[in-house]
Amino acid sequence: MIILLFCLFIVTINQTIVSIAGPSILAELGGFKYYSWIFSGTALTAAICSPITGKLYDLYGPKIIIIFFLFIFTFAILFCGLSNSMFSLIIFRILQGVGIGGAYGIIWIMTASLWNPDERGKWVGIATASFTVGTMIGPVMGGFISETIGWRWIFFLNLPLSMILITAILIVFPSQEKVISKKFDYKGTIIFIFFVSSFLIGISNIVQDDSYRYINSIIIFSVSFCSLGLFLYIEKKEKENALIDLSLFKYKFFIGGTLGSIFLVSTFVTWSVFLPLSLVTVYGYSLSQASIPLMTYAIGIALGSSFFGFFISHEKLQLPIALIGFILTTIAFSISGYTYLDINFHLLLIIAFIIGFGFSGTITAYIVPIQNKLPEKKIGVVTTWLQFSRIFGNSFGTAILGVILLLNMNTYNFEPPREYIYNPDNISSIEKIDEIREKYVNSGKIELFDKDLKSSKNNLNNGLRYVYFSSSISGIIGIIISIFIFPKPALLRIIIRKKS
Repeated sequence: MIILLFCLFIVTINQTIVSIAGPSILAELGGFKYYSWIFSGTALTAAICSPITGKLYDLYGPKIIIIFFLFIFTFAILFCGLSNSMFSLIIFRILQGVGIGGAYGIIWIMTASLWNPDERGKWVGIATASFTVGTMIGPVMGGFISETIGWRWIFFLNLPLSMILITAILIVFPSQEKVISKKFDYKGTIIFIFFVSSFLIGISNIVQDDSYRYINSIIIFSVSFCSLGLFLYIEKKEKENALIDLSLFKYKFFIGGTLGSIFLVSTFVTWSVFLPLSLVTVYGYSLSQASIPLMTYAIGIALGSSFFGFFISHEKLQLPIALIGFILTTIAFSISGYTYLDINFHLLLIIAFIIGFGFSGTITAYIVPIQNKLPEKKIGVVTTWLQFSRIFGNSFGTAILGVILLLNMNTYNFEPPREYIYNPDNISSIEKIDEIREKYVNSGKIELFDKDLKSSKNNLNNGLRYVYFSSSISGIIGIIISIFIFPKPALLRIIIRKKS
C-alpha cells in the first residue's frame, strides 16, 4: 500500500507540475492554438488505457502490468524534456498519458481489492490524500523550477524518482501468474481507441482555419460514432472476453457514475489548465505567485477529502455531498467568469479553496458509493471504467474548453510589428514582449505599443471568461445527474412527487 501511495504521488506530480509551466512552454515553443493538447493529449491516452488496464490486470496480475506502464511513463518524460517543438512535446505527452493511465488504473484497482467495503472508504481517502499532496507540491515545484533552471527540468528531475519507484515495485510486489486464462479483446480495443481519439480530434478540428473545418468535423464525428456502434457490436459478441462488460449499463449507478465522473472532472480541469494563462499572461503574475492559488485549490481538496470521506459511507448523505460539491464549484466558476478574475488576490485564494473543497465532495461521491452499489465480483471493471470516465472527462473538458477559448477570441490581421503583439504565443513571455517593443520603436509606432499590448491581453481574457462560465454550466449538469442517481432524502422525495 505504501508503494501504491508513492506511485500515485509521483504520477500526480507529473500532471500538476506541467500546468503551471504552460505559459513558459508556450513562450519558448509557440503553438497557442494547440496549447490545450499539452494536457488533453495526455488525458486522452490515459483515458483509453484505463479500461484496458482492468482487462490486463485480470489476465496478468498487477506487478508486470504496472512495471510495463511505468517504463513507458519514464521513457516519455525523458523525451518531453528534450522536445524542441510544440508538436514533439504533444507527441511525447500523449505517450506519457499511456503510462499515467496504466499506473492510475492499477493503483485504484489494488486499493479497492485490498480492502473490504467497510474499510475501502478510509483507504480511498488515504489514497486521495496522496493524490492531493502531489497536487499541492506539483504547482509550487513547477513554478520554482521553470523560473530558475527552465521548464525542461520539470521532466528531467522526475526521472530518478520514477526509477526508484520501479525498483521498489520489483522488490516489494509478489510475483503473480496469470489470474484468468481468457483472451485479450484486441479487436474491441483497437476500435475503442479509434472511437475515443477521433471524437476528441473532431472537437479540436472545429477551430482550424480552413473553410472546410465544419465539414471535416462532421465527417470525423460520423466516423467516430460509426466506430462506437462497431465497438458495441464487437463487445456484445465477445461477452466473456469483452473489454467492457456491457451488462453493467443496466445499473443506473453505473450510467450515472460514468456521466457524473465525466462532468465533474471536465469542470475542475479549468482551474489547473487555464488559470495560469489568466494569472501569468493576462495579469503578469510570476509563475511562483500563480502556483499559490493552485496550491490553495489542492489544500481545499485535502481538507474536503477528510471531511467528506468521514460521512460518505452514510447513504442518506451521499446526495447532499455530491450536491454541495457541484453547487460550490458552479458558484465559484460563475464568479470567476463575471469578474474576469480581476479581483483581490486573497479573494482569488478563497475561490480556489472553494473549488478544491467542492471537487473533493463530488469525486468522493462518485467513487465509493458507485463501487459499493455494483457487484463485488466486478469491482476491477467498475473501478477502471470510473477511472476512464474521470480521465476522459479531463481530456474532453480540456479539448472543448480550448475550443471555447479560441472561438471567443478575435483574430487580428495587422502588418508587422503589430501582428506580433496580437499573437498569443508572444504575450506569455516578458522577453518576447521586450523584443516586440524594440520593433515598435524601430518602426516608429511606439505610441501604439501599450494600447496593442492591452488589447491583446484583453482579447485572451475575454476568451478565458467564457471558459469559466462554461465550467459553471458543466457543474449544473453534474447537479442534475446527482439528483438522478443518488438516494433522495425523504423531504426531497416528497417535493419531487408533488411536482410530478
